[in-house]
Amino acid sequence: MQEAQFAVTTDKSAYLAGQFASSSDLDAAEQASQDDFIETRFGRVQVRRDKPVVFPKGMLGIPGRCHYALLEFPLKKFADFKLLQSLEDDDLSFITLPLDVDNPIIDRADLENACKELGFPLEDTAILLVVSVHREMENVRLSANARAPLFVNAPRRLAEQYVLHNNKYLVRHMITG
Repeated sequence: MQEAQFAVTTDKSAYLAGQFASSSDLDAAEQASQDDFIETRFGRVQVRRDKPVVFPKGMLGIPGRCHYALLEFPLKKFADFKLLQSLEDDDLSFITLPLDVDNPIIDRADLENACKELGFPLEDTAILLVVSVHREMENVRLSANARAPLFVNAPRRLAEQYVLHNNKYLVRHMITG
């Protein structure tokens, strides 16, 4: 699989995934009562249902599912990606690509403008692209929705899928060849 250039924020997204999913602030007994396991299409994952990432409006096309966990991806070959797992529907999850504010996919000015409109401080915001897998004959290609990224305000655990005003961004931006 040939990879296109994209910028992942491994340190920041790992921190955010850990912040949303981990339980280091609890003792072992309390942690055990808070943790839950979900069988996903990618394997078994451990989630904290008491510390969700909340999409108050839901995601586009999925308005009734608002609570998610942002997790390290369970398959090692996809270590640059994060799993956005619904806490309301175990069968609903998204492969996401953490994106740095300075990247070759979306202009910084457009990301800054989106954060401003959402009321999310840029320095507290993780930006994720929803990834789609396209299986063709002998190839597997990945695309990311660059038109409607996910913005996650880490301290508030609030998120929104925001449709960028600039129509130059593709819903199927190819990230692998």
